[in-house]
Amino acid sequence: MNIPRWKEALEQSNLLPEFEDVLIGFEKGFDQGIPQHTIDGYKDYYTPPNHSSALQARLKIEASMKKDVEEGQMYGPYTQDQVNRQFPFFQTSPLGAVINGNGSLRPINDLSFPHGQDIIPSVNSFVDSDEFQTMWDDFNVVAKFIKGIKEPILLAIFDWEKAYRQIPTRPDQWRYLTVQDFEGGIMLDTRIAFGGVAGCGSFGRPADAWKRIMMAEFDVLTIFRWVDNNLFVKQAGSGLRMTDVVKRSNELGVKKNKEKYKPFAKEQKFVGFVWNGTGKTVRLPEEKLAKLIAQVLVFLEKDAEFWYNKV
Repeated sequence: MNIPRWKEALEQSNLLPEFEDVLIGFEKGFDQGIPQHTIDGYKDYYTPPNHSSALQARLKIEASMKKDVEEGQMYGPYTQDQVNRQFPFFQTSPLGAVINGNGSLRPINDLSFPHGQDIIPSVNSFVDSDEFQTMWDDFNVVAKFIKGIKEPILLAIFDWEKAYRQIPTRPDQWRYLTVQDFEGGIMLDTRIAFGGVAGCGSFGRPADAWKRIMMAEFDVLTIFRWVDNNLFVKQAGSGLRMTDVVKRSNELGVKKNKEKYKPFAKEQKFVGFVWNGTGKTVRLPEEKLAKLIAQVLVFLEKDAEFWYNKV
C-alpha cells in the first residue's frame, strides 16, 4: 500500500482520526488476535501435515505461493532449524482446499486445526471473534435502497484482487501463521490467511476506509460492500467512470480483480442476485435459475422414487 497517499486521502476526506488504526496497520501490520504462546510437549515447533485435500489444489497452491514470494508477501522455503533461529517456537497450520459455490477449489490455511482438542490448541482457538467484527451490506440493505430511490441509476462492480493478500499482519504473530509446502519446507506468511478467525474483521477496516474515501472523492450515491466486492451506485446522468475509480485505487495501492471488475451498466450481479438500476428489479442469475429448475424436474418424473434423506 502507498501509505503517504492513504494518509493524504484520509485527511482530505475528514476520516482521521477515525481510521488512524488503518494507517498503523499498513505500517506495522494488522493484529490477528494471536497471543504469544507455546504448546506443551512441543519445545521448538508444532508442524502437522497438510490435509489430503491440499493435493487436489497443489498446482494452484504452489502457483499462489510462488507469486506471493515474488511479491514479498511470503518468504521461504526454510528448514525448521532456520525458522527456529528467528523464532524459538513456531506453529504451522495444515493447508487444505474447499469447494467454492462455482465448483472451483479454494486453498485454505486451516488455522482451526486440530479441531475440538484442548491438549493441542489451534491458532484460531486463541482469537476472540468479537474483537474482529465487521458489517456487510446484504440483500435486504441493497433492496431497501433501490426500492426507495425513484430516479434511474447505474451500477458497477469493483472487487479487490486477492483481498486478504493485500493486507499485512503483525510480524510478532508470523510465527503462528507459517505453513508447510509440499516438500516439507516452512513458508513464512506475512498476509491475512484465508481461514483465520480475525480475517474478515481485520480486512474490514481498510476495506471500509477505502469505501469511505471513494464515496468522498467520487460522484456516487452510495457504495455497498460484501467482503471484498463493492457495488458502486451513481445517477444515470453522472459522468463518473469506473476507470477513474481504478486509477485512484491504484494510486493508493489497492489492486482490482480484473475478472470481476464491471463498468457502469443498468444491471450488475451482487450478493448472488442480478440488480437492475433502471427497472428497479432483482432476479436470480440465469445459471442459478436453470440449476434450481433442474433440481425440481427430477421430482416430476412419473413413478420416480426417492429416499427421504436424499430429498
